[in-house]
Amino acid sequence: MPEISGVGAVSIEYSHFSVGEQWERGFARRDSEPDFQTDERVIVVPGQLVVTSRVQEHTAPVVLAVNDQLDVAPGPAWTLVASVDYQPVYKGRMAAFDTMNGPAQPARESVEAFGRRVEPGEPFVDLDPSRTYRAQVWSQGRSDSRERFNAAMERTEWGVHEGFETYVIVFVPSGTQEPPAPSETRSQRERMARPNRKPPLNTR
Repeated sequence: MPEISGVGAVSIEYSHFSVGEQWERGFARRDSEPDFQTDERVIVVPGQLVVTSRVQEHTAPVVLAVNDQLDVAPGPAWTLVASVDYQPVYKGRMAAFDTMNGPAQPARESVEAFGRRVEPGEPFVDLDPSRTYRAQVWSQGRSDSRERFNAAMERTEWGVHEGFETYVIVFVPSGTQEPPAPSETRSQRERMARPNRKPPLNTR
């Protein structure tokens, strides 16, 4: 039985949102800029997956899951968007993020996935940092979401920002790796000391 998060509401701008690890204290930050010039539907950079949307600005329900079987759709109405490799870089705590505003908030409605009703909640799951994963992005509504959005705009329904796409991102263990380890932390005395010199007098 898959481990499933609550349903989050991701605020999408500029046609993308991310699912990634939250930085953990003690680890070196792994900041990387996605290449948005690519045609890939899901862009992988250290610490996150960037999912491209067919609609420039809207709110989409997102569910995260961990399963032990590959290529298992969340249900008959779900379509596979992409399948990519992912390696944890911190402690493996994955969350869905708005494009601009940080972690997604709980959605207003539930979603049917893996034969159950998934209720609104925080969209996060914990991966094992000693494992590598195959991440599969599944969607509903994506095939004609841009066309439906454009039709709504032509009808001047400017307040319509929901109901175009829904996502389930499933992580399936694929191998093993050396678990990422925190960087060695230096004491205040060591940080204040200049290279090859003694620490300041007030810290000796």
